[in-house]
Amino acid sequence: MRTETAIDRVKRDLHGALDNMRADLDRVDILSAALSAFSKPVPDYEPTFQHMRHLTLNAHEIG
Repeated sequence: MRTETAIDRVKRDLHGALDNMRADLDRVDILSAALSAFSKPVPDYEPTFQHMRHLTLNAHEIG
């Protein structure tokens, strides 16, 4: 079994550091997009119940 040389260890550590940096940059990208979306005010909301028919019967007509 071959022992790992100093250069091989440095290469391995460098690859690991770059992989961690890529993951961190992905996280930063996602979090900055979320922060941008959540920093805007919530738009006014007026629900429209278009899926429901308007009842034309009075309460005494239903019963």
